Amino acid sequence: MMRLRRALATVALCWLAATMAACAECAWVLWEVSSPTPKHPGWTYNKVDAEATNEACKRRAEVAIQRRTLQARPYGWTVTRGDANRVHFTKVGDPDSFFVDFQCWPDTVDPRGQKGNERP
Repeated sequence: MMRLRRALATVALCWLAATMAACAECAWVLWEVSSPTPKHPGWTYNKVDAEATNEACKRRAEVAIQRRTLQARPYGWTVTRGDANRVHFTKVGDPDSFFVDFQCWPDTVDPRGQKGNERP
Protein backbone atom coordinates (compact mmCIF):
# COMPACT_ATOMS: atom_id res chain seq x y z
CA MET A 1 0.00 0.00 0.00
CA MET A 2 2.85 2.39 0.86
CA ARG A 3 4.51 1.72 -2.52
CA LEU A 4 1.28 2.56 -4.32
CA ARG A 5 0.99 5.88 -2.48
CA ARG A 6 4.60 6.76 -3.28
CA ALA A 7 4.10 5.82 -6.91
CA LEU A 8 0.94 7.92 -7.15
CA ALA A 9 2.64 10.86 -5.44
CA THR A 10 5.57 10.60 -7.85
CA VAL A 11 3.24 10.50 -10.86
CA ALA A 12 1.28 13.48 -9.55
CA LEU A 13 4.45 15.52 -8.99
CA CYS A 14 5.78 14.66 -12.46
CA TRP A 15 2.47 15.63 -14.04
CA LEU A 16 2.41 18.92 -12.12
CA ALA A 17 6.00 19.73 -13.12
CA ALA A 18 5.27 18.96 -16.78
CA THR A 19 2.14 21.12 -16.74
CA MET A 20 3.96 24.06 -15.19
CA ALA A 21 6.85 23.72 -17.65
CA ALA A 22 4.45 23.65 -20.58
CA CYS A 23 2.74 26.84 -19.40
CA ALA A 24 6.08 28.53 -18.79
CA GLU A 25 6.90 28.04 -22.46
CA CYS A 26 3.63 29.39 -23.83
CA ALA A 27 2.77 32.97 -24.60
CA TRP A 28 0.10 34.85 -22.67
CA VAL A 29 -2.73 36.61 -24.47
CA LEU A 30 -4.47 39.67 -23.06
CA TRP A 31 -8.20 39.54 -23.77
CA GLU A 32 -10.67 42.39 -23.42
CA VAL A 33 -14.03 40.88 -22.44
CA SER A 34 -17.02 43.26 -22.54
CA SER A 35 -20.33 42.57 -20.81
CA PRO A 36 -23.63 42.57 -22.72
CA THR A 37 -25.69 45.75 -23.03
CA PRO A 38 -29.21 46.41 -24.37
CA LYS A 39 -27.70 47.50 -27.71
CA HIS A 40 -25.13 44.68 -27.79
CA PRO A 41 -26.72 41.64 -26.13
CA GLY A 42 -23.73 39.29 -26.44
CA TRP A 43 -20.38 39.14 -24.70
CA THR A 44 -17.56 40.50 -26.86
CA TYR A 45 -14.03 39.15 -26.82
CA ASN A 46 -11.09 40.98 -28.33
CA LYS A 47 -7.46 39.97 -28.29
CA VAL A 48 -5.47 43.00 -27.19
CA ASP A 49 -1.89 41.76 -27.17
CA ALA A 50 0.39 38.81 -26.42
CA GLU A 51 3.30 38.70 -24.03
CA ALA A 52 5.98 36.15 -23.18
CA THR A 53 5.05 35.85 -19.50
CA ASN A 54 1.96 36.13 -17.33
CA GLU A 55 3.56 38.99 -15.38
CA ALA A 56 4.23 40.92 -18.61
CA CYS A 57 0.64 40.31 -19.67
CA LYS A 58 -0.64 41.70 -16.36
CA ARG A 59 1.49 44.82 -16.82
CA ARG A 60 0.09 45.18 -20.34
CA ALA A 61 -3.43 44.91 -18.87
CA GLU A 62 -2.71 47.94 -16.68
CA VAL A 63 -1.67 49.93 -19.76
CA ALA A 64 -4.82 48.82 -21.61
CA ILE A 65 -7.02 49.87 -18.67
CA GLN A 66 -5.43 53.31 -18.61
CA ARG A 67 -5.86 53.66 -22.38
CA ARG A 68 -9.55 52.66 -22.28
CA THR A 69 -10.16 55.10 -19.43
CA LEU A 70 -8.61 57.97 -21.34
CA GLN A 71 -10.56 57.06 -24.49
CA ALA A 72 -13.94 56.88 -22.73
CA ARG A 73 -13.92 60.04 -20.63
CA PRO A 74 -14.18 62.57 -23.51
CA TYR A 75 -17.40 60.81 -24.55
CA GLY A 76 -19.02 61.37 -21.15
CA TRP A 77 -18.40 57.95 -19.64
CA THR A 78 -17.65 57.69 -15.94
CA VAL A 79 -14.99 55.05 -15.54
CA THR A 80 -14.45 53.23 -12.25
CA ARG A 81 -12.08 50.44 -11.41
CA GLY A 82 -13.62 47.28 -10.04
CA ASP A 83 -12.10 44.10 -8.66
CA ALA A 84 -8.94 42.77 -10.30
CA ASN A 85 -8.84 44.05 -13.88
CA ARG A 86 -12.52 45.00 -14.22
CA VAL A 87 -13.46 48.49 -15.37
CA HIS A 88 -17.05 49.81 -15.17
CA PHE A 89 -18.36 52.35 -17.70
CA THR A 90 -21.48 54.36 -16.84
CA LYS A 91 -23.13 57.43 -18.31
CA VAL A 92 -25.99 59.43 -16.80
CA GLY A 93 -29.21 58.70 -18.68
CA ASP A 94 -27.65 55.96 -20.80
CA PRO A 95 -28.93 52.41 -20.19
CA ASP A 96 -25.86 50.95 -21.91
CA SER A 97 -23.65 50.84 -18.83
CA PHE A 98 -21.23 47.95 -19.05
CA PHE A 99 -18.01 46.56 -17.70
CA VAL A 100 -14.83 45.28 -19.31
CA ASP A 101 -12.54 42.62 -17.91
CA PHE A 102 -8.92 42.51 -19.01
CA GLN A 103 -7.86 38.87 -18.70
CA CYS A 104 -4.55 37.13 -19.32
CA TRP A 105 -4.82 33.58 -20.65
CA PRO A 106 -2.19 31.14 -21.94
CA ASP A 107 -2.20 31.12 -25.73
CA THR A 108 -3.42 27.53 -25.57
CA VAL A 109 -6.72 28.63 -23.98
CA ASP A 110 -9.57 30.42 -25.72
CA PRO A 111 -11.78 32.11 -23.08
CA ARG A 112 -14.70 32.16 -25.50
CA GLY A 113 -15.09 28.42 -25.01
CA GLN A 114 -16.64 26.25 -27.66
CA LYS A 115 -18.32 27.90 -30.61
CA GLY A 116 -21.92 28.77 -29.92
CA ASN A 117 -21.55 28.82 -26.15
CA GLU A 118 -22.48 31.82 -24.07
CA ARG A 119 -20.06 33.00 -21.43
CA PRO A 120 -20.46 30.89 -18.29
